[in-house]
Amino acid sequence: MKRIGILGGTFDPVHCGHLHLAEDAMKQGRLDEVIFIPARIQPFKLGKKITSGKDRIAMLQLATEHTPGFSVSSYELDADGVSYTYLTLRALQKKYGQDTRLYFITGTDAFLKIELWMKAEELLTNYGFIIGTRPGYREEELAGCIARVRENFHTEVIHINNRKYDISSTQIRERIQDGTTARELLPEAVERYIRENGLYADEPLDCEHWKTVIEPFLKEHLKPKRLKHTYGVAKTAKELAIRYGEDPDKAELAGLCHDMMRNISPEESAELARRYGLPEKLADNPNLAHGRIAANVLADVYGMRDADLLHAVMYHTTGRKGMSRLEKILYLADAIEPGRDYPQVKQLRKVAEEDLDKACVLCMERSMEYVRSTGASVDQDTIEACEDIKKELCKS
Repeated sequence: MKRIGILGGTFDPVHCGHLHLAEDAMKQGRLDEVIFIPARIQPFKLGKKITSGKDRIAMLQLATEHTPGFSVSSYELDADGVSYTYLTLRALQKKYGQDTRLYFITGTDAFLKIELWMKAEELLTNYGFIIGTRPGYREEELAGCIARVRENFHTEVIHINNRKYDISSTQIRERIQDGTTARELLPEAVERYIRENGLYADEPLDCEHWKTVIEPFLKEHLKPKRLKHTYGVAKTAKELAIRYGEDPDKAELAGLCHDMMRNISPEESAELARRYGLPEKLADNPNLAHGRIAANVLADVYGMRDADLLHAVMYHTTGRKGMSRLEKILYLADAIEPGRDYPQVKQLRKVAEEDLDKACVLCMERSMEYVRSTGASVDQDTIEACEDIKKELCKS
């Protein structure tokens, strides 16, 4: 029986880690062939901007053309909609016939989520899996997952001892955007293609695209009152940005993102705080944690790379020392949006029209006074932020 490995992914760009995983899978899995299949839209990467299929196919062909047994398929790029693995494997099984055994090659992180995949039972029952690992992978969790699917679905799982590289396509794109070489992580022909075609160069944030990604999430996950507040903050942030010379579209987007994780349960908040390595004090404090969780989700799940926007979302509740103008705008917009109604808010709005820094100091002092009145401790970031802005005001 012929044995074919299928290596799917975004491949944006394909790198040496992908190629070595395929080589090791071919050897240790006794495969006759490995087919690389770039995804049109991956279900776990909805909302992320992806390089054109034409460029990704071209890079894959350059990377694999001299390796016997490697080939590239455009099946998922040619199909409509989201690239679900079960549809791809169904089509390939039909093409190659029942005298061919298909093996899906994947990494640890993806395989640990296998039971959440669309048509997971069909996948685990009808196809084999070859699992590669990265440095620091979750060994016990992976072993448990493999044992479970073998017992429940009689899945053939081959856990290979592959060469391990702590690299990702995301890191490569970031290096290129920062002007740092990624040459040692890429096949020479792929590195040349990226350079000659100007791929992954730093581009302005596409705020309109991001709004189409974030707004459906907000409408699904936020309660009506929180959603109204969010749009109020976005509107106010945009107005303040126009007044103080900041990008109004980015400020509006920051406002839309700032409370996106505000309505999750305390249990979910604690779990995400620990997953993202936030300080332990935040695990039990959703009021302070939600901004940092939102920033991490934006970067980790959605692929947001704008550091200023991420920092603004992260610190919109507390502020921090060395705040950027966008951070100050979002911090203030959260406090004075039209739905806010508390003593001093009218005064804050008036000061915000005249001096951004003075308004931030007034807002922070009011916040600290309120926290102390409840018997709670003021967050150190807020104390440092307030003192830092006061020093700047003294210099001006």
